[in-house]
Amino acid sequence: MNGGVGNLWRCGGVGSATGLMLMTPAIPPDERVLGDDELVERARAMDRDAFGELIRRHQRAALRVAAVVSGSTEEASDIVQDAMIKVYSNLSTHRGHGSVRSWMLRIVANEAKNHVRGKVRRLDRDDRHAGLQVRVAEGADVDAIAATERSDLAAALGRLGSNDREVLGCRFIAELSEAETAEVLELPVGTVKSRTSRALSRLRSELEAT
Repeated sequence: MNGGVGNLWRCGGVGSATGLMLMTPAIPPDERVLGDDELVERARAMDRDAFGELIRRHQRAALRVAAVVSGSTEEASDIVQDAMIKVYSNLSTHRGHGSVRSWMLRIVANEAKNHVRGKVRRLDRDDRHAGLQVRVAEGADVDAIAATERSDLAAALGRLGSNDREVLGCRFIAELSEAETAEVLELPVGTVKSRTSRALSRLRSELEAT
């Protein structure tokens, strides 16, 4: 079953350089527009098209969250694919506590954090046994993110600590609301507000220093 979800993601071309079009069958146009909760219910009943529609709706935000949290646009697509498999496997755990979008993006964020931790462990292991090999990314999965990475703003973001980068990335790159950011990062809304304010101040200082 998980393999099917992986194929669903790969067939959409999300990991390709051509863009983010998901080539799975869409919900028929003569049907009313379904809410995310209804799509989850259908996906639980093995409706592949319903799950494909959930991915289509939220894949852009998911890619941006993965890129922000992991610090890598190149690896964002693989992270999101793995996260979507986990989303599908855990559909039964979502029972209306918070939005489906925030729940999905929280899984993406956690998968990205796990990816970073695993990458650090792998680099540490490789460093002990051989010289490190650094590969420079030749492209990005999302043109908009790639353009941002090339800017002074992205460079300044990269110099911030992970907490600052995550909250600013969720708020202003992934374009999540304060409430969504709080759900994704598993923080109180008040903490998101104060952390955003402090992070913006640090970001301004970084930009002024360049």
